Amino acid sequence: MPFPEHIARVLDDYRVPADTKASLFDLYVSMGEEVLEVFSEIAEGVASAAMLRPEDTLSIRERVVERYLTRSHPQWLAGKPTPSFWYPRALEGRASGLVVPLEPKSNGFLLLGRNAHFGGRAETISFDIVASSLDDAIALGKAAGRQHTIPGSAGETSGTLDVARSIALIWEVQPNVYKPSGERNRAIAKIYRKHRDWHVATLAAAVAWLRAQNAMTFILRGDALAPTHEVNPQKPVSATIAAHHDRTVDEVMRTAGATLVEPTNDEEFLLLESSVMNHALRKHVLQHGAATAMWRVAG
Repeated sequence: MPFPEHIARVLDDYRVPADTKASLFDLYVSMGEEVLEVFSEIAEGVASAAMLRPEDTLSIRERVVERYLTRSHPQWLAGKPTPSFWYPRALEGRASGLVVPLEPKSNGFLLLGRNAHFGGRAETISFDIVASSLDDAIALGKAAGRQHTIPGSAGETSGTLDVARSIALIWEVQPNVYKPSGERNRAIAKIYRKHRDWHVATLAAAVAWLRAQNAMTFILRGDALAPTHEVNPQKPVSATIAAHHDRTVDEVMRTAGATLVEPTNDEEFLLLESSVMNHALRKHVLQHGAATAMWRVAG
């Protein structure tokens, strides 16, 4: 996928090296045109853009995060939707997803992301609680971590919603930032403590919202996290992570007055006909059955 012609022409005129353009393009399709604005500011600080290397693009995400939150945070506080931070890759950086404020919380406010998940997969939904303080949100957004959804939250619950079939699959309850330990994320240690219940709060929000949509909702089992996300064998999903995932699901279901049941054969067929599973999970379900990979939310 090339840059749009007018952008490619400018980069060529300034003789930006090919490997630097490749790094820049990856950021562009993920975060949109603001990446190019930040890159131009970086270029102004060197004698020639031809000197810029891929490593010179590493600071772009943090700078875009700060701009994004400074612009969007007041809109969310006012209950107004904004474009997403992460862009759907299929749209090649030309259009964003959507972020919709849902409700205030004691330590922030709940946001729904539509097509706003890192990686740009279509039909995604995500739920985050973003810090009520802009400074805290920026600190969380710049912290080390996976940062897969909306900057400013400690973690998120994500899934896929097939609107036409009214079927949803929750496939991730994942931190956006790493838990502070030693020097790692030391700057957000106090902020992190305010948001330690992100996993329960965001999963509960996802289940409640999908109930309101009358969607048939499935939730991934902890044992299926690795095959679904095609985890690097050198960094496997530990038994502890899988157990924590299942414990969170159980806690939220008990609080919501819901139960978890195994998908029936008919429901497995509906899942396979829908778009909620990625290729890896679909392959796993075809080989081992839906009941080995997920539960259906009942009640």
